[in-house]
Parts: sequence; structure tokens; C-alpha cells
Amino acid sequence: MDNEELGSIIEYSEDLADAEAPEPLPPGDNYEGQITKAEAKYSVTSGKKYAAVTFHISVEQFPADYPSDQNPDGVSIIYRMVPLEDNARARFQCKRFVLAIGAQPGKRIDLNDWVGQSARIGIQNEEYEGIPREIITKVQMI
Repeated sequence: MDNEELGSIIEYSEDLADAEAPEPLPPGDNYEGQITKAEAKYSVTSGKKYAAVTFHISVEQFPADYPSDQNPDGVSIIYRMVPLEDNARARFQCKRFVLAIGAQPGKRIDLNDWVGQSARIGIQNEEYEGIPREIITKVQMI
């Protein structure tokens, strides 16, 4: 579809004034997530280099009692805990992540190789700007 065909008027099925934040996924350690994006970034607070890794959790992974109609395409969560600095601690933490997603560690890594890999992820809930959301607390091999 061409962007010009979209026009300036957008119509929703419900009034935006009534829109509410969807309920976050419940905490748990058995979600299977697939990496859909991985990119190198610099931390705004520390200035250190890290990988921002987006995991997608499909609707099939949702608990039976979770209202899947709130997120019919699944949920994507960005994991920002993969350090990319060249020091002993960061290299070890990166190695643990690489092994957890089933990728190959080496002297040189390509973040694009991570896309499509899967892992078992642990999720907790936190509040950000007054809105509850999911955060990834651990990444483990399936």
C-alpha cells in the first residue's frame, strides 16, 4: 500500500479518549521469545555500548487466562542488558547471552546473526510513567 493512499484522516474502532493500557503479561520464567531485532546503542546515562535486543512473544505463549485480544499480534519487549564493551566482565556477560540464544561466540560477532534466534525468557512487571509493562529479567537457552 502506498503512503499517499493513507490520507490524513485515521478512523479507529473505538474513541481514543476511552483507550486504556493493555494488561502486561503476567510474570513468569517460561516464555519463549524470538529475536526480531538487535542493534548496538550507547547508554544515555553511562555512555557504554550495549545491544538492544527485541524479543517477540507470540500469542501461543500467552497464559490461558491472559486476555489475548489485548495483544492479538503478540508482545515485543526490548532487552537492554547485553553489554558490548571490550572488557572482561562485559565479554563474559555477552558470551552468556550469545550461548543462551544458541548463537556462536567468537572474537567477532554480528548482531544481525541474532535475529531469528529464540530463548526462554523470564518476565517481571514494572511501572513506567504510571503505566504497567513487562521487562525481561533473564534469558536462558531453550
